[in-house]
Amino acid sequence: MRRLWTYAGIGALAAVGAWTWSFLSAAGIFLDIPAKSVGVCRSISGGGIAGIEDLAIDPETRVAYLSGYDRWAMMRGERVRGAIWTYALDDPDAVPVDVTGAALANGFHPHGISLYRGPDGKKVLLVINHFGGRHTVEIFDVEGAGLAHRMTIEGEGMVSPNDLVGTGPRSFYVTNDHLYPTGFMRTMEDFLWLRVSNVLHFDGTSWKTVINGVGGANGINMSADGRSLYVSAMSERAVRILDRDPATNAVTPRTVVEVPGYADNIDVEADGSLLLGLHTKVLAFLGHAADETRKSPSHIMRLTSDGKGGFAPQTIHYSDGTDISAASVGASVPGRLLVGAVFDRKIMDCVTAP
Repeated sequence: MRRLWTYAGIGALAAVGAWTWSFLSAAGIFLDIPAKSVGVCRSISGGGIAGIEDLAIDPETRVAYLSGYDRWAMMRGERVRGAIWTYALDDPDAVPVDVTGAALANGFHPHGISLYRGPDGKKVLLVINHFGGRHTVEIFDVEGAGLAHRMTIEGEGMVSPNDLVGTGPRSFYVTNDHLYPTGFMRTMEDFLWLRVSNVLHFDGTSWKTVINGVGGANGINMSADGRSLYVSAMSERAVRILDRDPATNAVTPRTVVEVPGYADNIDVEADGSLLLGLHTKVLAFLGHAADETRKSPSHIMRLTSDGKGGFAPQTIHYSDGTDISAASVGASVPGRLLVGAVFDRKIMDCVTAP
């Protein structure tokens, strides 16, 4: 019996050791990535911007929409109101401008955003809002240089919404990055990389779960023709590529692109390639979240389309976090790239090769 207990103890230690090695590997502790710059970059602050976790650029007007709030202040227990800011890429003296308006003056914690342009040319900004313990999608009509809040959408299935992509003026796909909103099982999702999160679709009237069994569904976007859907699977360290039926919004798996970190927001470039914000050093990210004096690397990858439905990942920007820490999104138009981050009170504006 004593020998059996000895074997059991050795087995348990081996299992713990294997899990620890796997966790540290997934957290990027053993990765050594050389610094790389995408272009000539400068920091943009002012206008009260903070925690620009997601952003979207209108390719027609070259105006960026920045979504964020001061997460550090909120974690200190301060009352924080976030905003949507605009930033004009072609104005050399541009400062971010709060265009949220008064409709959400009582509270707004914006997260993922999506800029949708309808067949009639009208544009809509869809925004996830976490204020006050509620999870909603706020829909704004784009009116000139400003926004007009039109409606709020709620759904019981949005237990932990992270990002969304519009399929119409009031329809969208939305990711839940966790299945469990709080508690022990939510922690287990993170530490055991449980593949239990999902993607929902709202057609303007009703909700439907379109993807199940994702490891931390995070960023989401769609090809220009609407026939491909892209979903970041954070704890899988991958981006899922799916075929989409525009008529029914149904999706079927096509392929999976592995990446060296926790995948965050996805931007679709003009040529169909994808830009991906990546958290390569997860423990550094957690340290940065707890202490704003600590830096976390920023990593932007381009997933270049091979024209046959597949993508090849390549690092286009990597820094130790001195320029901007914990980048979560990169978005581009020809000649420019903007980078936003989960906590930092700035964005990075880079001039790139057109």
